[in-house]
Amino acid sequence: MQNNTFSRLFAGQKIIALQRVDSTNNYLKNLLSKSKPLTEGTVIMAEEQFDGRGQFNNKWLSEPGKNLTFSLLLYPSFISPNSQFLLNIAVSIAINDVLTGIIGQECKIKWPNDIIFGNNKLGGVLIENILSGKQWKYAVIGIGINVNQTSFSESIKNVTSLKKITGAFYPLNNLLAELCAAIETRYRELRDNQYTQHYGRYVSNLYRLNEPHKFITGESEVIGKITGVDQSGRLLVKVGDDIHSYGLKEISYVQEP
Repeated sequence: MQNNTFSRLFAGQKIIALQRVDSTNNYLKNLLSKSKPLTEGTVIMAEEQFDGRGQFNNKWLSEPGKNLTFSLLLYPSFISPNSQFLLNIAVSIAINDVLTGIIGQECKIKWPNDIIFGNNKLGGVLIENILSGKQWKYAVIGIGINVNQTSFSESIKNVTSLKKITGAFYPLNNLLAELCAAIETRYRELRDNQYTQHYGRYVSNLYRLNEPHKFITGESEVIGKITGVDQSGRLLVKVGDDIHSYGLKEISYVQEP
């Protein structure tokens, strides 16, 4: 369907709205494999996603109709495959800025791209970059934001929502439009080589930046301070007098009690 809310954007200009799906990322990838190329900015939005996944294959549980779960299609062929993390940075700061503006207090980015308020998870992103050899095919940006849900399973710790934080109700379509606009702005800056401030903004908004924190690396627990990320997106952590770099699945935060 066409959405007039997005009339000046390509992100969200075409929305495929679903009631129930295993994963909006999977649905979009399956659609791309079976059909003609889809328009850049196509959004798959679901009221209920029963097998959504985040980073590290963590399951994303969401009460039907209460939260925003969607996937956005991009064709970032202008980004070198060696610089894929630039897309992660652009998307993460866009989402973080929108949610910070809504709440009126700072949200933080928990590396690589969870959105945290206080010590609680407010949203998450799963970016799947699909390449053929060294050539881009497409990128699927999966986004989940806890919006109007206020009760969560006791098995899920350190989680919150916009409504829990502010007490207000948020129309999901309006929030979708705001997020798409912010992502498109950062994406266009990336495309037009106007992204020199992206890296600094991402690093300055990192959760636990320059604060002592416990991490698990391999089978060891260490106390370190996050100092930033390198150009490939590896997390830089100072342990003692040394700075170590870690990729996905090489380090995890010890959760706050």
